[in-house]
Amino acid sequence: MEHKIIENEFKWIPLDKRPSRFGGPSLYRKKEKRHPLLWLARKGNELYLVNSSKESLDFVISTSGGFATEDEDILTCEGPKYEYKNVKPNNAVKVEEFDGYYDLDFVIQVDLKIQSKSIGCITIKTPPEKGGIGETVLLWDTFENGKYVVIIVE
Repeated sequence: MEHKIIENEFKWIPLDKRPSRFGGPSLYRKKEKRHPLLWLARKGNELYLVNSSKESLDFVISTSGGFATEDEDILTCEGPKYEYKNVKPNNAVKVEEFDGYYDLDFVIQVDLKIQSKSIGCITIKTPPEKGGIGETVLLWDTFENGKYVVIIVE
């Protein structure tokens, strides 16, 4: 478990500005007027929380867990805990690392506890995904949750 901080590497691109799977422009996507404050991005097997807000996050604590089924048995897993303080704007912090082979059968969820002046202290639960979490908007600048994201205000 290696803690990592990456500065100014991840840039969120709205879905309507991304190319389609077939190479041309995405013609049928609704124009996105919101911008994510907090979102997750993948770099290889590593998952990063990107702080796209204009303020530093006082702290970020990340834990994860998951399960897989084999016949009638349930196998559980728990990831390491990552902790960061004073996460600056446009910085990304590593919050999980997936194994490209062993994690493929596991449904995994990441929990993040985050505190800052404008959002207060919140817990964010990602939607569970098989094989690991991909790019996910957690909190929009309108203070709306991302799709299937659970936010608990503490």
